[in-house]
Amino acid sequence: MKICSLQLHHINQFRDFHLDLTYPTTHPTKAGQPLDKICFIGSNGTGKSTLLEIIKKLQERYQAGDALFHNFSDLYKGKGSIRINYKIRNHILRNNISLRTSNSTLSSNYDSLKGNHITPKDTEIDLLIHAPAESTQNFYKNGIPNVTVDESLKLFDYFPTTHIVSNDTINDFWKTLIYLIKKREGDFRAFESREENLDKTVRQVQEEFGQSNPKILDKIATLWNKILDKAGLEFDVEGASNPIQLTDNLNAYIKLKGTDQTIPYSNLSTGIRNFIFRVGHIYSLYFGRKITNGFLLVDEPENSLHPDFLYDLIGIYEDIIENTQFFVATHNPIVAAQFEPSERFILSFDEEGTVQVRQGVTPEGDDPNDILQQDFGVRNLLGEKGQQQWERFIFLQQQIIREQDQTKKRTLLKEWIQIGNTYKFDVNEISE
Repeated sequence: MKICSLQLHHINQFRDFHLDLTYPTTHPTKAGQPLDKICFIGSNGTGKSTLLEIIKKLQERYQAGDALFHNFSDLYKGKGSIRINYKIRNHILRNNISLRTSNSTLSSNYDSLKGNHITPKDTEIDLLIHAPAESTQNFYKNGIPNVTVDESLKLFDYFPTTHIVSNDTINDFWKTLIYLIKKREGDFRAFESREENLDKTVRQVQEEFGQSNPKILDKIATLWNKILDKAGLEFDVEGASNPIQLTDNLNAYIKLKGTDQTIPYSNLSTGIRNFIFRVGHIYSLYFGRKITNGFLLVDEPENSLHPDFLYDLIGIYEDIIENTQFFVATHNPIVAAQFEPSERFILSFDEEGTVQVRQGVTPEGDDPNDILQQDFGVRNLLGEKGQQQWERFIFLQQQIIREQDQTKKRTLLKEWIQIGNTYKFDVNEISE
């Protein structure tokens, strides 16, 4: 189940706004299919985060029905309407929502545009994750999140479908880790008590069980260490405790690579700390589960991260998720470059102050500077001093050609070369 189009009519700054979330007919492998991943870019205030919020609330309605209609009043002012189309296998499901009064009383209707074999199971969302933009506030002054086994065991009774992944929900992540540790212990006890395993040695049973039941902390270590290694750090999976009593917590820390020196989470850089907890939390929600219909909404995944961490950022998320439509809002051209042009949507204001949308033009993996100019619409990548030097560079080029005095020509040439080398200006970029 994936969203293939979204229309907003008189919803805040969206007047007649239409998103076609399908691959173009010219796409070599996915022509006409819903987009697997979507990237929203645009200046501040154009509604990137609002779009993620709208999509989240629409998806929540499939889980809780009309009881969540009141949530729309948090976002919408005045009358308006929303039309959203989903593709489920070879069928299209259309949903129209009308805001009939200024206090956001809503009506809704569904119908199938193609086929009549859509069942409630087809529209059941297995996982909806919203990761809002993170702040720089330090939430980890107490060392590790404060969670107990007793709290974590409640997930056996009810495991939520909708999740917020942020600094505010870090305890939920820790709770999920403890739950997964305890679940594996229970699954192992059931496995070793099977008739065919009674005469096997403990080691044999452990090895056979481990082949298809990896440990969550081992997997988290593999995921985190790809990031931590660049900072000379690693997740101390061997030193992690096994919480047993109901009042126990999971003690698991970061350490300096190759040593036993523990690094408090509060001492990690803001970018690394927020990122490892964000991807760790998301990974734990997919771990050991078969997801059929998933939606992941991530706002500003680049926050506080050095550019070296950004070039494979989207790939890290894609390795985690399955059967999930992935939405990203970003201001970063390095992140935007990891999407195909048809997956990239540029939001901008028109002369009347309403939001318009166009799709990207630069190819996936292109130079981020090209994306800045062609998709983000940044006309000049140079600062004021750089622009002055570029203009001087052009002037010198022209003067060198005209100058007849060889001594003066050499002086001009020396300055021209010095500016070119300093700013990496290419003589071929200068028009005659």
